[in-house]
Amino acid sequence: MKCDICGSRRALIHIQQIAGNEEININICEKCAKDKGLTINNKELGVSLKNLLGNFDQIKKAIESRDNAKTCSECGNTIEQLKKTGKTGCPACYREFNKYISSFFKKTAGACEHRGKYPFRISILRRRIREMDNLNLKLKDAVENEKFEHAAYLRDRIKLMERQIKRYGKQ
Repeated sequence: MKCDICGSRRALIHIQQIAGNEEININICEKCAKDKGLTINNKELGVSLKNLLGNFDQIKKAIESRDNAKTCSECGNTIEQLKKTGKTGCPACYREFNKYISSFFKKTAGACEHRGKYPFRISILRRRIREMDNLNLKLKDAVENEKFEHAAYLRDRIKLMERQIKRYGKQ
């Protein structure tokens, strides 16, 4: 994991602050930690609570200013533009600004994955794929426990489901 302040060195310290519903995670390398008043001696972290809390806002502002200056390597779009317009410039923006986009969805929608309704056909496919994944787990367990007849039965059911999913997906 890279340092959130300089963005180049490996982070050795992980600081997490939770206030209300907001969670802030900061990863800091040894050099930046020393610059901010945190010391590392023989794998022990020596820090006064006053220094840590005093520097926390400075560290957070440094990270935010560095992140706001970040630009997309493909289209040149910045996080500031993304915040203003709510639109990405290209598909690479999703990779470049993944951290910001994920935190935005977590704050506004409560999660980063779709939790609403799906069209009927897709919901059936999703359910069958989940069933097939469960059967694969049961098959693996049956083979490990040397229940080969049951494993053969599960294998046949999985093949049948794969054909059904393939056929249903073509319609």
